[in-house]
Amino acid sequence: MQTLPIKTTPKTVLASAIIWLAVFLSTFSGGLAQDEPDSKKKQKEVKITEEITVIGQAPRETPLASVTRLDSVEVARLRPRDLGQALSLAPGVSLTVGQKNETILQLRGMDARRIVLLLDGIPVYEPYFSSFDLKTFTAGDIDSIQIIKGPASVLYGPNALAGLVNVVTGRPGDRPFLSLNGSYGQAATRSAGFRGGFRWKRLALAGSALYQDSNGFFCPDSSGGRSLRSLSDYRRYNLNAKVYYYPTENSEILVSGSLYRSAYGLPPALEVQKPRYWRFKNWDRNSFSVGGFLGLGPRSLLRFRAYSVQYDNSLEQFQDSQLQILQALSTFDNSALGFFGLAELGLAKDHLLKLSLSYQADRAKTRDDAGLPWQSYDQATLSGAVEGHFKLADPIFLITGLSLDRLHKFRGPAETRANPLAGLRLTPLSGLDLSLSVAKRSRFPSMRSLYSASNGNSDLLSEEGQAFQVDSRFERWAVFQASAFLYKFKDMIDTVRLPDGTRRYVNIGRAYIRGLELGLRKDLDRLSASVNYTTLDHRNQTDDRPLDVIPSHLLQANVSWALLGRLRLTMLGTAASSSSWFDSSRGAVLTVPSYFYLDAVISYGGPWGEIYLKASNILDQSFYTEPGFPWAGRTLELGFRTELSTLFQGQQPD
Repeated sequence: MQTLPIKTTPKTVLASAIIWLAVFLSTFSGGLAQDEPDSKKKQKEVKITEEITVIGQAPRETPLASVTRLDSVEVARLRPRDLGQALSLAPGVSLTVGQKNETILQLRGMDARRIVLLLDGIPVYEPYFSSFDLKTFTAGDIDSIQIIKGPASVLYGPNALAGLVNVVTGRPGDRPFLSLNGSYGQAATRSAGFRGGFRWKRLALAGSALYQDSNGFFCPDSSGGRSLRSLSDYRRYNLNAKVYYYPTENSEILVSGSLYRSAYGLPPALEVQKPRYWRFKNWDRNSFSVGGFLGLGPRSLLRFRAYSVQYDNSLEQFQDSQLQILQALSTFDNSALGFFGLAELGLAKDHLLKLSLSYQADRAKTRDDAGLPWQSYDQATLSGAVEGHFKLADPIFLITGLSLDRLHKFRGPAETRANPLAGLRLTPLSGLDLSLSVAKRSRFPSMRSLYSASNGNSDLLSEEGQAFQVDSRFERWAVFQASAFLYKFKDMIDTVRLPDGTRRYVNIGRAYIRGLELGLRKDLDRLSASVNYTTLDHRNQTDDRPLDVIPSHLLQANVSWALLGRLRLTMLGTAASSSSWFDSSRGAVLTVPSYFYLDAVISYGGPWGEIYLKASNILDQSFYTEPGFPWAGRTLELGFRTELSTLFQGQQPD
């Protein structure tokens, strides 16, 4: 196996943890901030800089959306290694893995190009491709995840027809905390990290670091054996830091930064297309932001943020499977610079006005091989929106809004799209919420799809989508949710694969996705269980075929059971029906078989932390979501978490 060029090691993480331990001990000995009343704690949980969605903690506070909120306890029970594994807990979420070894998110059959992903409130997508890879976001420091399916608001700008995912990383609490974690699994898969935070008067600090590496994963084969997947190895390091300042009880200033370093192989295709022997020599991301929120009275709030995200990637392309003959070294130096402001104005007791203004300038520098001249592109997106929430009668609320989204292209005239939203929310009975909404959304083409010399299409049109959605939620002895939806697309942006394995971007004249989601959840003292079912009907109407890699049926079940004392068993099962994949190089529609996989974690915890054993794909199923790229077979992992703060304080962990 070729050595990956990252110098960070578990020793680096351990040294960082020792520094954090010294800071923690000095803070603990110097005195702690006093605990605040419950009412103030609740207020701070709702009003945080990182949660720009301005919809509160409870899903019922969102009038026009199907919302799932995963807290840190729920996420930690499954011991995910990255954001993709964490999101598999959410109903209606499916994941795919393709030729660039990317973990791609799907909400209701729509992929990352129609989803807004926020990390601590900052949009994070690779600006050249206008997409994101879930495995580049570690799960070691997740405080909460909010998944909003459907166009719930006009405040988030374009490219959000499928919905929005906001990931909030760890925040400082009222008491200092520090934890260490580590794991070891098959194929020398290991991790080591820490997270910590403290608050002193009006200042607070939170941070985390995580190192992960692996020789890859094993795949089962038809003969009953297992083999190590070629070029499935990786090494990655993530560092996050946040500094908070609290000028008043109703305001917050946040300065944050993160660093991500990785190198990994891209497993070659096993069928359908010609195998490629590629490896990312480095795939790096840096981000920095400053912002906060300011209370403007009892019912008004202003949120603001400025941010910068930098990407530096180098892709090695080899001619042979032994990685001896380097064919090309593609490099990417891309960045995004932007700001946004969100205002929530209480006009009257039952009337709320929301305003947003955002701007993002994207820049891309690419070259196909070292020594060749750089190709530079840039484009910018400006979005402004207004949204009103009005109480018409005691159980009826009206929500209406309009956004104007403008794309300034590198070549060609600028485009402006108007995207309206309207809906009603009803509460006819105690515990029962109903909502009906209709919205229009635009998706602008990425710089790659417009300008790439190999597969760009300068004639590409912006995509238009219409959404019709009915949601219901009933909470009594259990929580029951149901959603029915219809999405219509005009000039849908897609790709076709050429015989040489490359893709070309095209517009599909007409397409649709319609479906139904059902969910049931019950929480008891020692048992938490949920089951969710999604059915989708979809069609590329122009070419009269199904859309690619979208299962018609998806069933998910999650159970977490405190067995004896501090022993807990958590299981997550997912079953998906077969789907279709269009091989444009041969003009044939291929069938992706149905699959089922089951993950389980058994853990034992106490005031000191916990130890756990995780088994992924317990049944060792051989399956794939895109032809030629199988998922990992059964994988075992042993890990631990030590809560140093609770040991010093003699208290149970939160």
